[in-house]
Amino acid sequence: MNADDPRTLHAAPRDDVRENGTAPEAAGHKSVSAVLRAVIDRAQGETITIGEIIEAFGERAFGFVLILFSLPNCVPAPPGIAGIVGTPVLIFGIQMMLGHRHPWLPGFVKRRSVSVSKFKKLIDIAEPKLRRLESYCKPRVPQLFSVVGDRMVGLFAFLVALSVLIPFPGTNFPPSIALVIVSIAVMEEDGYLLTLGYLIGLAGLAYTVTVLGASYHLIRAGLASWFGI
Repeated sequence: MNADDPRTLHAAPRDDVRENGTAPEAAGHKSVSAVLRAVIDRAQGETITIGEIIEAFGERAFGFVLILFSLPNCVPAPPGIAGIVGTPVLIFGIQMMLGHRHPWLPGFVKRRSVSVSKFKKLIDIAEPKLRRLESYCKPRVPQLFSVVGDRMVGLFAFLVALSVLIPFPGTNFPPSIALVIVSIAVMEEDGYLLTLGYLIGLAGLAYTVTVLGASYHLIRAGLASWFGI
């Protein structure tokens, strides 16, 4: 791919990528599962900050971080992790909609840390499923992948993050799975997989809207019965 291509998820790696961390694995065009494994396995210490994870992925960071920060909501995870991983996805989605090429986060978000051991367990669970999904991937329907297409991925990520941050049961699982599928599809330029991811995501977002609507009417009914509003 042309190095000047503005497409977000396919930015070419830099020559000055750090050699003392996990960036070399992220810079090469390796499978998503292989890069995620390398980043987490090479992490030093008991915790790793969100900023360190982003730096480790190099200039392919948008695609990888969307996957990595969506995975905790695809498997059973400790309470509270949805808020930690949902905020970066929300910010990345906005940046992608605006056409940014590289992910950026404010300092207070980058300094937030997560347990390395918990993320390793997450990768252990997710890696076989990712490998199976990757085995079906191949370039198809290339017209779906363009600058406009990447901005659509950003909008989708933004909506998924909003759903994840809503504290209702079931509003994070289907949209997060869909975002992982969409991100892999874009990185592999698989239009069929992209369509599948969007369909799953739309179903999950429709559920979120339904839950919000039902909650709104229940609250209105409760206020009416108590205060006559």
